[in-house]
Amino acid sequence: MNGPLRFLRPLMIATLLMLAIAPVASAATSAFADTTKPVTFLKETVVTGARYPRAYYESPQALSFLSRGQLRELSPMVIGDALQTLPGVDNSKDSPWEQRVVLRGLSGQRVLVLVDGMPMNSARGNGPHPSLVATPMIDRVEVVRGPSSVSYGSDAIGGALNIITRDVQSAPDGVSSGIKGSAQIGGGSADHVFGGQAEVRPYFGKLGLQIAGGWNKANDFETPTTTVANSSYQDWNGAVNARYDLDRHLVLRTGYQAYRAKDIGIPGLSFAFPGASQDFAFRYYDRDLIHVTLDQHYPDSWLENTRVRIYSQRERRNFFSTEDLSAAAFPTFGVFGAPPGATSRVTEQDRFFDLNTLGGQVQLTSKKHEGYRWTFGVDAATDCTSGNNIRRRAYHFNGVGGVDSTGTVALRTTQSVPNGSFESYGAYFQNEWYLTPQWTIATGVRGTRYKYHAKAGPLAPGFNFADRVTRNDALSGSLGLVWAPQPDLHLSANVSNGYRQPNAQDLYFDGAASVGFVIGNPTLSPEKAVSYDLGMRWGPGNVAISGNVFLTQFRDLIDALRVASVPEAQGQPTYQYANIAKARTYGVEVEAEATVERDFVLRGTVASTVGEITSADAIRILYGVPGQDRAPLGGVPPCKGSMSVRWNAPSSPAFVELGSRWSWRTNRLPLPTPGVTQTNEFKEEWIAADISGGVKLPSGQRVVVGVRNLANTVYRQALGSLDEPGRSFYGTLSTNF
Repeated sequence: MNGPLRFLRPLMIATLLMLAIAPVASAATSAFADTTKPVTFLKETVVTGARYPRAYYESPQALSFLSRGQLRELSPMVIGDALQTLPGVDNSKDSPWEQRVVLRGLSGQRVLVLVDGMPMNSARGNGPHPSLVATPMIDRVEVVRGPSSVSYGSDAIGGALNIITRDVQSAPDGVSSGIKGSAQIGGGSADHVFGGQAEVRPYFGKLGLQIAGGWNKANDFETPTTTVANSSYQDWNGAVNARYDLDRHLVLRTGYQAYRAKDIGIPGLSFAFPGASQDFAFRYYDRDLIHVTLDQHYPDSWLENTRVRIYSQRERRNFFSTEDLSAAAFPTFGVFGAPPGATSRVTEQDRFFDLNTLGGQVQLTSKKHEGYRWTFGVDAATDCTSGNNIRRRAYHFNGVGGVDSTGTVALRTTQSVPNGSFESYGAYFQNEWYLTPQWTIATGVRGTRYKYHAKAGPLAPGFNFADRVTRNDALSGSLGLVWAPQPDLHLSANVSNGYRQPNAQDLYFDGAASVGFVIGNPTLSPEKAVSYDLGMRWGPGNVAISGNVFLTQFRDLIDALRVASVPEAQGQPTYQYANIAKARTYGVEVEAEATVERDFVLRGTVASTVGEITSADAIRILYGVPGQDRAPLGGVPPCKGSMSVRWNAPSSPAFVELGSRWSWRTNRLPLPTPGVTQTNEFKEEWIAADISGGVKLPSGQRVVVGVRNLANTVYRQALGSLDEPGRSFYGTLSTNF
């Protein structure tokens, strides 16, 4: 009981403090479901599939979303924990914090992550971290599964995830000034996490403000069998946002977001065996975002609105590792020239990264006329690096001279990716044609130009980067059809293509990697995809069902191939990125909801994706297997789903929900790669049960409590590298004032 008590003690203290302010708490809207209304998620308005709002059922694309109320009830540590409840969405998970989104088997830079429509992806990284946005600041999350390059350009080849933060409101009509606010605390026992968030929202006539901040502290988490070392982290966040209504139709918004995390352990990358061990962590990971947005509405024009936005984003991180080798392991790990008498070597390595992004967006959207609606826009962004992607190694040889202490320390500074500027400029046009009340056609096109300039500079003593320039153009399009044979039934078909422009690592990386020494390839072509989706949205009364079947074909996928060694590799195996594979993914995704006897809500999701490499040459080159024209595509999750039953109290704002999550075993592992260590064991199928409940107190506070993994099951996410937490008691307490 030490774990639950350690979590409950601070929660109880904070609960008493919040109850103390009950007299000033307003009768805020309940966070829980409005049980007087039928199931309506099909009629939700979404903004991510296209660059303008439209009803969920009107979209020919595959979409899912999480509302603010759902996020409050799920109480995730980071946003990735909540996304696993959506069909077709998975996580590549190496720690509680280190989670990257996987859509239909694609991840990393092949999935575009946006914050309020502004890309988090850059031309430098391996894929963004949604954990850099604190969950209490999120108002809504929308996911588009399948290529979305018409709307957003590169990196949306697998889909897009849009994290929408809370908007600022000016004073209501007839009110000159006032202040609102909210506060939330919570935590979980298995994760040993505790944190809180608070915000104040003053308004003065046409001016509205939001000032928010919060923190989390998580210690090493517990699985049903052990405590996972090196899995803790700490973070804090802050935001200052403002809105000023210049007149009734012209609104100026600006804001600043800051996120700071430190000591983020990554146990999923660590290893340990006799004579050798290695641990990884982010010593710090910082993000800053500032934007200025001007929205103009036109009540008496054929235009609905125009938007002009500029934004600046900065990411800084230190990816740290420490390696401990005994003398017996020196030859295996290529350690030569150790001092006589050395019994072990400890290597500490920092990899610093500093990225600045400056971007702009201009968009015009027409009104929804009788026969059509359209939007046109221009996006521009530049990623600039400041020379801090540096590797520093410190070698400590112990046992030298008979003393087990730090001996000779050698420092070597290298740079694996050059400084440079990475520019993209794109223009898009999307429209809908309303042929009849039953038939709608949606079309879209985008053209983008890329220019990457990698500056000359040192790689290591005696080795230098050459000055390089890479240019590429990309064109994408989409065609969708929605047919409504009856008001509550919508059938859709959608064809779209997507692409991923090779990033700076693919083009220019020269340095040590997990497989050996890797060198870039400036001649790479963009990865390309064409996707075919058939969908159904059916919502008769208290029932809502949404489903999709899809087929996506890829070509020119980039992978690392073994090549002749280069001097910089110092004898390590050498690989180079190349456009090598053709592949395809196909599958089905369904989510459904039904209200029974008004007070009971049934929910369910199921998704299954299959991925295949369809190029015999790629299979032969990648895996050394000749004459085989089909092989499993790695990183594609197995069949998974969820079910839940929820009871909403008929006479009070309270609920109780019992749910389950399940996954079938991973039985389509990729072929073994020659010379690369790979786990070839199936991950077992699993089912986990959860229970949660919530109530709004008479004084206005909202309490949510629950138990995750009720049966204390040992299980692992399909794309995770470590077991999930065991039975965890969690809770949140929130209030509005």
